[in-house]
Amino acid sequence: MGRQRWIAAALLLLMTSAGAQTASAPVLEEALDAPTRAHIINEYARRLTEQHVDGPRAKAAADDLRKRLARGEYDDQLTARALAARVTRDVAAVAPDRHTYLEWVPYDLGDERQRPVPPAPSADNFGLRRFELMANNIGYLKITRFAPLDRASIEAAGRFMAQAADCPALIIDVRDAGGDGQAMAALLSSYLLVDQRSYIFRDKQLHLHDQIDREGHVTAEYWTTSDVAGKRFGGYKPLYVLVNEKTNNAAEGFAYDLQQYVKRAVVVGAPTLGDARVGVKQRISRQLQTSIAVTRASNVITRANWEGMGVQPDRMTTSGAALDTALQLARDAILFQPATGKARAAQSAP
Repeated sequence: MGRQRWIAAALLLLMTSAGAQTASAPVLEEALDAPTRAHIINEYARRLTEQHVDGPRAKAAADDLRKRLARGEYDDQLTARALAARVTRDVAAVAPDRHTYLEWVPYDLGDERQRPVPPAPSADNFGLRRFELMANNIGYLKITRFAPLDRASIEAAGRFMAQAADCPALIIDVRDAGGDGQAMAALLSSYLLVDQRSYIFRDKQLHLHDQIDREGHVTAEYWTTSDVAGKRFGGYKPLYVLVNEKTNNAAEGFAYDLQQYVKRAVVVGAPTLGDARVGVKQRISRQLQTSIAVTRASNVITRANWEGMGVQPDRMTTSGAALDTALQLARDAILFQPATGKARAAQSAP
């Protein structure tokens, strides 16, 4: 009997240990009573009205939320997660905006220990993914995200861009790329732009775009940098930027600014996502935070941006065909470049 009891206890211990290893940590589920729901809706409506970059449309969305609350449309949303999904859908119906929503998170916003640890910023080389030398010595740079600027990312940008400095043409691939590093986009543009407004008086820095609030005040300016690490590609050789429907945020600004500055870059691919605003997040309950677009981009040449419509390619093609299309454009451009084009054409003639 003693041996049998010992075996049974051992089996029970093994089963308990296995269950502990496979069971996931419980997910918080904030319950909301009627007064709490009303507070969240009214507070979000107030923030929309006071903070959103598009005042009239935000007011319309806020008024719609209050009317729905009064009609009892949120009575069935008994948890933070359910309320976030419903409110986000209702706001998007009136004021569609990728930075304006009610967000549920699976942890307690008031407990810093529960917040997820962000990945190391240099783990993917700040999104500066790959350089490749293609046919005809055409350079190819792949960027997956635009990271914030610091000493390490600035040094990485210098090494990354210098690889393509001596190429006769360059393709920069920002398909699927995003990130909020508008300053990084401006820094990379510094390797690709020169002042072409005058042959005598040339500015060392070029003003690309601003972020503007609802009152029209400039909250941030983005300029190229006069002194950069490493060698520049320059402002005249053929340049192509690949985009698609997933290109978003700072990657869109990068493509748009290069396209608009005296057509410096030829944009190839499909229209981008259409995200030209910047949002802020504020806690509103244990598991809910409001996200509101508070500024919009304004290119210094067009005084417009790509919000909603996306960056429109100069050469429209599918995402999958964008690289081949750009390569052909680059080959043609190299062949007919001034001073060398005639010689190369003569050499290739039968």
